[in-house]
Amino acid sequence: MRSLKFAVVGLLALVVAACRTAPVQNVSSQPFPADASKLSMAQIEESIIKAAGEREWIVQRKAEGELIATYSPRNHLAKVEIDFDQSEFSISYVDSTNLNYDGTSIHYNYNRWVNNLRQDILREVSAKAVLAN
Repeated sequence: MRSLKFAVVGLLALVVAACRTAPVQNVSSQPFPADASKLSMAQIEESIIKAAGEREWIVQRKAEGELIATYSPRNHLAKVEIDFDQSEFSISYVDSTNLNYDGTSIHYNYNRWVNNLRQDILREVSAKAVLAN
């Protein structure tokens, strides 16, 4: 009987851990490194697409300075809009599947994916700016 209790408690702990949510964290007006101002909009877009692609985000161009990126690991899907100009960029939640989105909160992995994307974009734009010198 005692081992059954431990099994039930362990199973409940796994279920709760798997369903953890956190407030959606958008990236708003993240400045590019100073050298990025030398880059054209096309070069910045190319850098963003490359950075996203390296993390397996699928990117579609919506308009100049606007991209839609979709990430779909396993049976999950996250879709974001990336708006940018020559000085800054933003990443905003658009849609998701199987991430427990409730209007304000989402599975905690979403925020990690978006933060990784933010860091990769900064790194890639910075590298392109250095090469442009």
